[in-house]
Amino acid sequence: MMRGGRHLRPALLLITVLAVSVTLGFLLLQWIPHQLADPEAKQLKPAERLTHLNTVRGTVLQTAAGLAVLGGLVYTGRGYVLSRQSQVTDRYAGAVSQLSSDNLDARLGGVFALQRLARDSRHDVASISQVLSSFVVRRCPIAELAPGGQVWGSERPSRTSQPPRSDPDVHAALTVLGSLGRRTRVELSGSDLRGAELDGLVFEGGEIIRSLLRGADLRRSILREAELDDTDLRGARLERADLTAARLPRADLRGAEMKGAAFNNCLLSSARLEEAWASSVSLRGADLFAARLDGARLDGADLRNATLIDARLGRADLTGADLSGADLYGADLSGTILVAADLRLARSLTPEQLRSAVLGQRTRLPAGLAHLLDNLGTTNGAGNAIVIT
Repeated sequence: MMRGGRHLRPALLLITVLAVSVTLGFLLLQWIPHQLADPEAKQLKPAERLTHLNTVRGTVLQTAAGLAVLGGLVYTGRGYVLSRQSQVTDRYAGAVSQLSSDNLDARLGGVFALQRLARDSRHDVASISQVLSSFVVRRCPIAELAPGGQVWGSERPSRTSQPPRSDPDVHAALTVLGSLGRRTRVELSGSDLRGAELDGLVFEGGEIIRSLLRGADLRRSILREAELDDTDLRGARLERADLTAARLPRADLRGAEMKGAAFNNCLLSSARLEEAWASSVSLRGADLFAARLDGARLDGADLRNATLIDARLGRADLTGADLSGADLYGADLSGTILVAADLRLARSLTPEQLRSAVLGQRTRLPAGLAHLLDNLGTTNGAGNAIVIT
């Protein structure tokens, strides 16, 4: 019985196909043309009526043929999309598997394969970013953290010692991540990226919390709205980098080079910026509550509307800085150079603070404190300001 059933299936299929074909033929050649024919055609002579009916049949057949071609194109397009998706999936799986290889060349190949895939398939950019971020963190973990989340390390960066360079595969992954632009968000928290070369790359909105970026090259990089809480940036190069609205609470920027960088509306509360070289840096609207800027070079800095409450600015160079609207409540200005600085609209500024600072005839003070420049001599004893004429 089973063998007989198998023999009957082709016959039933053939009968079904013939029945459908006959039905379609009847509909296209007889029923539909007669339904579409002009009712007035019944009044025509037989020969004329047949000619009119044939014309309608031709129109129906052409329409059916067009619909068949359109259906074929749709089917072909759907097949192409499915085929392409299958190829993308295969390429993705192959590249990811290469990242786990013990061979450096294979890992590099996987990184560059994902880069090409990101260019070809925008829908996969987010997942590619996650894969490459995970690869970097896995390849460069921080060995140990201090109890408070701070990275273990020497107290001050050494300007003579060179930070370790990233391995070629890690460097390639970081370059690819930084070239994806605003379409994705990197997640590199807890990674050891000392000495990484990230010049001009884009990590906007990235999450790089409690990471090591000591001595890293971040010149002209884009880190807008990035999260860098507790990150070690000692000795890093940040010239002309854009960190607008970034978060850097408790970040360590001692000895960092930040000339011309933008930290507008940036959160830098309790950050360490001692000895930082930040000439012409823009800190407009930045929150520097309890930040430590002792000995920092901030000449020509834009500190308008910045929060400097309880900040330590001892021996910092603020020559020509603009502190209009800055809140200096409780700030330590011992030995702070304020020559040619604009403090006219500074808030919470007291005579006691100014008496411990280094002023100049070009220093612009609030109206209620401007008399200090007239009353103080060039050297007024210990604890008093020095007025440079």
